[in-house]
Amino acid sequence: MGDYIKSTPLIAGIGALRLKVLRECDRLFREKDFPLDMDQLSVLRLLHGSPNLSQKEIGTRLLRDKASVNRTISVFSEKGIVKVVTDKQDKRVTRIELTMEGKNLAKQTGGVLAKYEKYLASLLSEDEYETFNLLVNKLLN
Repeated sequence: MGDYIKSTPLIAGIGALRLKVLRECDRLFREKDFPLDMDQLSVLRLLHGSPNLSQKEIGTRLLRDKASVNRTISVFSEKGIVKVVTDKQDKRVTRIELTMEGKNLAKQTGGVLAKYEKYLASLLSEDEYETFNLLVNKLLN
């Protein structure tokens, strides 16, 4: 494992940071008896900010495969979080709509995530925080 980290420190560091954030957010949500995990949360938050997307659009925006999105939507549907609706213009396409329960869950997530982000930001100086954001955006583009 040590050779991997030495040979690819950027990739290893990003991967480790991602896992740490996901695990900590999962823990925070479990403490609040939240019924979803972080992988599902990204779909919920996307639908809250961009309603009525197709499953294909969800997968494209979140860089997730079709099967993963289908599983999440099935779980959401079973829990009454979403409603799957046939597109009016193209009957081959289904649109995913949040139910009132789904909208309420999405709103609940904002406070928890904002609080955790504020904590993470507090570990950095203002300059470090700005640099971090610049670097993340540079790597993502």
